[in-house]
Amino acid sequence: MFYTHDLKLLKGEPIIFHFITQRCKQLIELLLPAQCLVCALRSNNKLICLHCEKKILSDRHYCRHCALPLNKCADYCGDCLQKDYLFTQLHALGDYQKPLSTLIKQLKYQQQLIAGELLAELLIKSLLQRYSQQQLSEFDYLLAVPLHRKKLQQRGFNQASIICDQLHKTFNIPLLGEQIKRQKETVAQEGLSIHKRQKNLAEAFSYHNNPPINLAGKNIIIIDDVVTTGATINSLCKTLKAQQVNSITVFCISRTGIDK
Repeated sequence: MFYTHDLKLLKGEPIIFHFITQRCKQLIELLLPAQCLVCALRSNNKLICLHCEKKILSDRHYCRHCALPLNKCADYCGDCLQKDYLFTQLHALGDYQKPLSTLIKQLKYQQQLIAGELLAELLIKSLLQRYSQQQLSEFDYLLAVPLHRKKLQQRGFNQASIICDQLHKTFNIPLLGEQIKRQKETVAQEGLSIHKRQKNLAEAFSYHNNPPINLAGKNIIIIDDVVTTGATINSLCKTLKAQQVNSITVFCISRTGIDK
């Protein structure tokens, strides 16, 4: 309970407001207990329950270079022997299947931004399982895969940027935004063959030195929600490579293959 004599113990109006805010928050949490966004069970006022979080963050077998799901005990997939990926390494939170696929669709097509917050939180925890703080501190910039301005106006937000912003706040890595733009309005990649995806993304991105930033020798992280063939990432990598960056690492929520 909140009693008026409690205020006598506090000095200064800002402290009083903070006290009242905390009490109101506690009351709301009691009346409306948070539910896990994955299983809908109580989650102790968190976006995900411990059971679902543990399941999503459990070990998965994947290619050490491109993060493609692997069914056998091998370090690298056959694709990495055939394709000319321009990134140094790709890390994915998981495969493109439920519940990650559901959360991604909720974010992109149902404008449920809270799903993006959860995906970013899970990606961060996944990264901390794989990379040390020292390794993460060696990156110079974060770059969310840009949307074309028409797509951005249509959707109202860039799903990759929502995830990227959370990583920026957590790891304190500067954002690279206005310099890289999506100049080509591409058609949806879903349903296209590998060849058509590559043609669709050819010269899709451009570099604009405004405000001026020297990217030569820098280590860049690209953030995306889903990586399938890698055509989008490769096209973006070409634009960055032209600026003589040192390395490009990709962090994404889901990695999935495509039937050839």
